[in-house]
Amino acid sequence: MRVEITIDKRNQKQFPNNEVTVVELELQKRLLKKYPGTGIRVRFSSATSISVTGGSKDQTAAVNKIVEQMFEESEEWLSK
Repeated sequence: MRVEITIDKRNQKQFPNNEVTVVELELQKRLLKKYPGTGIRVRFSSATSISVTGGSKDQTAAVNKIVEQMFEESEEWLSK
């Protein structure tokens, strides 16, 4: 399975050092426990989106839920 998150570049200043590395690390921490071997890519783009490929509908729904929860809890991990 592969997960790609794009973040609107207009939100870039909200991230430490204007980098998405912290998002990628947090996503790895949360996803790889349940789905080892998942390819993860996070980058800035012109719009915010998530793409899950190579997984079943149930896996895609679970990944979307994990990502949603991760961003809801971003105050806890984003400032580290």
